[in-house]
Amino acid sequence: MSIDRRRVLLLTGGAALAASVGVASALEYRKGGLEVEHPWLRAPRDGESEADLFMAVYNRGDAADRLIAVKSPEIGSFALHVAPHFAVATDAIFFPNGSKVALAPGGSFIRLSGIEKFNPVGWGFEVTLVFEKAGELPIEASIDAPDAAHAHDAETMERWEKAHGRGVTDTPQEGAAQGEDHRSGHEDMKGGGEAPPAQ
Repeated sequence: MSIDRRRVLLLTGGAALAASVGVASALEYRKGGLEVEHPWLRAPRDGESEADLFMAVYNRGDAADRLIAVKSPEIGSFALHVAPHFAVATDAIFFPNGSKVALAPGGSFIRLSGIEKFNPVGWGFEVTLVFEKAGELPIEASIDAPDAAHAHDAETMERWEKAHGRGVTDTPQEGAAQGEDHRSGHEDMKGGGEAPPAQ
């Protein structure tokens, strides 16, 4: 059963969500020395099947790592877009040890394509990040409007809801992907690209 993350936040302040999961907090996912914070994505525009995924990644481990793939039964393919000002290979996104890497609009990001089922804006979307050394890390990204500039962009959310005749208490459209909602409360995250690989 899916839960509308905005409605839960309004009713509980997010405390129930944080207590129900085995992660560092309601905002973080950890695997080895890697921490993923505030994952969110721009929903596909009407009639489209692509969504851009953003997040912050901290590498607190002793060695560099790389994001090499993204998996989900709901997507057909993915592409790792590396910020152009970093002269690194485009088949992976690098996370040097001791770094914070922001995947954000205007910088590096992950494009998910061939999405067949998608929850409405305000809900969540589950994917698994695949790192070269740390391995697989399942996360759930909050879904924002297609033109959102950052996570929980209230202005674009309001515009999307008005255009689609929806509110925070509405349920998913029939046929939307169903998956239990675990985490929410993402903060505004701005920034560009990732640090280059360690030399």
